[in-house]
Amino acid sequence: MNFTDENSPDRKPTPVDEVAEDSELNNLLGAWSVPEVPGSLDQRVLTTYRLQFHHKSFWRRWLTGSINLPAPVAVTMALLLCAASFLAIRNTTSYSIDVPPSPPVMKLIEVPLPVIRTKIMTRVVYKQTGAQKNKVSPQPTPLPPRIDLANFRPVGEIKLIVIPGGNDEK
Repeated sequence: MNFTDENSPDRKPTPVDEVAEDSELNNLLGAWSVPEVPGSLDQRVLTTYRLQFHHKSFWRRWLTGSINLPAPVAVTMALLLCAASFLAIRNTTSYSIDVPPSPPVMKLIEVPLPVIRTKIMTRVVYKQTGAQKNKVSPQPTPLPPRIDLANFRPVGEIKLIVIPGGNDEK
C-alpha cells in the first residue's frame, strides 16, 4: 500500500498541527448556538420513561431480566449440570425392567350339594283373656360371695385323665 506523507501510520502529529486543529474547533464552538429547549420536554421524557420501565408486570420483568455471572462460575455450573445429567441417565439405563408374573388362572367348579328338608312343626297357643296377672316386684338378687385368696397355695402335682367319647370326636 502506498500512503501519502500526511496519512502514513508512521507520521506523528506535530504541535503546530494540534494548535491549528484546536483553533478551528474553538472558532466552530464559538459560532454554534444552543437551540431553545421547549418547556414540555421534561414532561415528555418522564412520560416516555415511565411507559417503558414502570408499567411492566413483575412476572415480565422477572422473566426478561438478566443475571451477570463470572465466566468461571458459569463454566462450573455447566460442568456440574452435565455430570449430574450423565449420572442420572446412566443410573436409569442400568436397570432392566422385569415383567411381573401373570396371576394364576382361577377355574370355578360347581359342586352340587344335597338339600336337607326339615320337618316344620306348628302349634296353636290360646291367650287367656279373663285372667289378670298379679303384679309382683322382682326380688333383689343376692351378691355373690366374696372370693378370698389369702391362704391359697398352688398344687404340687397335677395328674390328667383323658376319657374317650367326648363331643369333639367324629
